[in-house]
Formats: sequence, C-alpha cells, structure tokens
Amino acid sequence: MSWSERIRRLSTLVPWTALLMAIGCGGGDKAPTGPGGGDPARFDLVALGRAGLPADVKVEDCTMTRFYGGRLTIDPASGQWLLHLEINDANYGDWAYEDGGSTEMDGTAVWFDSQHSDLSHEGTVSNSEVTILYDWCENGVADVQLVFAR
Repeated sequence: MSWSERIRRLSTLVPWTALLMAIGCGGGDKAPTGPGGGDPARFDLVALGRAGLPADVKVEDCTMTRFYGGRLTIDPASGQWLLHLEINDANYGDWAYEDGGSTEMDGTAVWFDSQHSDLSHEGTVSNSEVTILYDWCENGVADVQLVFAR
C-alpha cells in the first residue's frame, strides 16, 4: 500500500466505536465477565463467495485448494485480528493457514492489514457477518472472498 493511500485512509478513519458496535462488543458492564468485557469476537468460515463449504477453488496460478473450515477472531480492544483456515491441496494435503495483523476502518470498509504478507485486505463487518476480499495467491490482487458468520 502506498503512503498516500495509507494517509488517505487514516484521514477518514472512523472511530473504533463503529467497529466495536458492528461486531456486537462494547457498552454495558466493563467487568471481564460482563457483556462488554472485551472478549474477542469469533466468526466461523461459512463460504467462499457464494459457495458453501467445503469449496474447491483454483485461484489464478495457485494449486487447486479445498477450503473446508476456518475462523476469524477480532479483538475489540486492540483491533488485532487472527485468521485460521483449514485447507487441503495437492502440495501439502491437509494443513492450516494463518494470518493476522491490525485493522483500519475507512467509511463502511474495514482493512485487514496482514503481518504475513504486508498486504491490506478490504472487508466489511456487520453484527453477524465478516467478508474479506483476500489475496490468496499473494500477487497484490484480491482473488477469493472469505465469508465468516457467528
């Protein structure tokens, strides 16, 4: 991501309150066991685009991959996210892919900044669903839509 694009995003940064409200956190009792205790919000992978799981996808020049499970965890206190995907391909058989990093909000979009690839993946967050346009083949172009639900 270029510096000018990052500065543009930061200049329109929406307060964390919007993200916290979108994922159903915040407000209420701040005690660790209360409704606003700051527990990470967990979403389970339910689809790739409109295809339910398991989904077999041949993305760009990558190997045919079967996505059969996964989860996305977002920490409402820090905005940190962790992605865990359960997949199978001809190269490795069954294996798990993980990514994570920080989030930024820009209007209604949420950017998932990856520590793994140094890429930013655009997504949307609602109370019950998170969608991420993810660059699976890591060439700078989003190529799969990961859909997570509570």
